[in-house]
Amino acid sequence: MAVHMILQSITTHTYYIPGANNLGVITSPNGEAIVIDTGIDKDTGRLIRKALDEAKLRLSAIICTHHHADHIGGNDFLLRNIPNVELLAPPLEAALIEYPLLEPVYLSMGAQPIPALQTKWLMAKGAPVARLITGDILEVAGLTLQIIPLTGHSLGQIGVVYDDVAFVADGFFGAAVLAKHGVPYAQNIAGQLATLTTLAARTEAFFLPGHGELMTHAALQQVLDANRSAILRTSSAVQEALYEPAELTEVGRRVQRALGLQFGGAPQYAIFLSAMSAHLAYLESRGVAQVLLSEAGLLWQIA
Repeated sequence: MAVHMILQSITTHTYYIPGANNLGVITSPNGEAIVIDTGIDKDTGRLIRKALDEAKLRLSAIICTHHHADHIGGNDFLLRNIPNVELLAPPLEAALIEYPLLEPVYLSMGAQPIPALQTKWLMAKGAPVARLITGDILEVAGLTLQIIPLTGHSLGQIGVVYDDVAFVADGFFGAAVLAKHGVPYAQNIAGQLATLTTLAARTEAFFLPGHGELMTHAALQQVLDANRSAILRTSSAVQEALYEPAELTEVGRRVQRALGLQFGGAPQYAIFLSAMSAHLAYLESRGVAQVLLSEAGLLWQIA
């Protein structure tokens, strides 16, 4: 198959649509396509449809690696406009893909989220998941794909491997993304670090992150090391912020000042604060920090 204007070739049967969020495409010999993640909104859905039309491919299935809005925003458009498309997702992610309000809800400590958190950056349109992805082998569209667990960034994030390419979603971030954002988001820091170890042991020729450049295996270890350093640097900043007991928001303020971070709006800040909570839980699990309920609130301090 020729290289098309939108689809960029990786190997014989694998492609991607580059952008702020890279979208994977796997093709079958009979002209079917599997898309891995669908971007932020209906415009990304339109771009996917255009790319497949140009390549004379029929969309057969969408694999959602995890529930974050910038990875599932095109689902609704594609399912409504292309017939007989199967949507697949891991079990823990599927509920939030079907009910995206749950993302701003958990970023609001379980409360009804304020309107500023109910935007496309945190809340995509829901779409029904036709099949749950369980196990390490997935049969779809006549193809056999390998599934690898990449937890940490999200509850049940997965990666997809086919034709010597690993589509790794947010299992790691490209160097430019790390430099821009400073704190790589995670729901579970231990899981995030374990995912980096998992990926370091992989032998595929190519690795495509959701955010960053397509890279060869030879370049992988360097970017994994950069991710690990960014995670541990953040944990160190959180630990140093406990020089006096403080509630979560105060810990966040201290880390923000220490790392020189700026936020463009409520969604970005809510994500940052969630990451701070994950780092505090990680430090507690290692016996470095502890949390105590006092008259001043729920305070974090050095153990």
